[in-house]
Amino acid sequence: MKKNALRLFFSAVLFLTPCRAVAQVYNIDYYGIVSTQIDANMSKMTSDLYYTQLTEISNFSVSDKRDGASVFSQEPDSADFSQTTLAFYALISKDERTDKWTSVFKVVDKMRNEEHSKSKTYDSFYKILMEPKSVLQETIRDLIESDQNAVAIQRRPQETQSARTGGIESTEVLSGTWSGESTIDKVVILRGGRGFVIFKNGASMNIGIELTSSGDKQNIVITQKGRSNASFYPELPRNIALNAALTAEPITWTFTPLDPDTLSGTKNTLIQNGEDYENGTLSVEWKRVN
Repeated sequence: MKKNALRLFFSAVLFLTPCRAVAQVYNIDYYGIVSTQIDANMSKMTSDLYYTQLTEISNFSVSDKRDGASVFSQEPDSADFSQTTLAFYALISKDERTDKWTSVFKVVDKMRNEEHSKSKTYDSFYKILMEPKSVLQETIRDLIESDQNAVAIQRRPQETQSARTGGIESTEVLSGTWSGESTIDKVVILRGGRGFVIFKNGASMNIGIELTSSGDKQNIVITQKGRSNASFYPELPRNIALNAALTAEPITWTFTPLDPDTLSGTKNTLIQNGEDYENGTLSVEWKRVN
């Protein structure tokens, strides 16, 4: 009799207890931070901090992509919304007028080809490092869960016949990681005509990408964004580079696409002229590495 009463009791408890939905698992590809205004050690410290914060969020499965390809190098094959694939990175910059720092957190939904961002301003760089874990995690979670009602899947534009024969119709086709210069570790091109250059000396440069044409000739023009930095001219002696960076024009690359994975052209930058420097043009070629 007692056993039957216990069975009835537990049955009633199970029946009356609301069923809890299984938490959605988010697969997060982490691409680190981009900043041209902090040194390599500070960049690594901040990047490691954000990575640790991500890994400690419940129901997040984080893959460290900091030494890999760009955010848009992998195209999902199926719409598995229970295992959403997302990418996270941050842009950090300093306002020279106010000495305040800004972090722009970027979450890219690779399945839907959507990007969500949120910026936060800090009185000092130290405040970025001291951001409470709970605040940063809430910001990231809000970005990731900001548009769960969207169902339309927009694939990245695929290569067209013109891309395979040397021309391209959109900067989206260039998304990926590139290399080819002895002083540059890698160039990462993101969606929307944006990207960044990572130099072997640890410096990073934001870049913009646009397509131009003249008659039947198509060019890809890549331009430095932001202020010049002596580390952008590793070919120059340091004392010359420090002086040159004060008034230097933005570095630009002008490429012709030879095929979807090869860009050939020129780089307008500063070159050494005896004990001084001058504007010059170098021949360069970039190859896609992913």
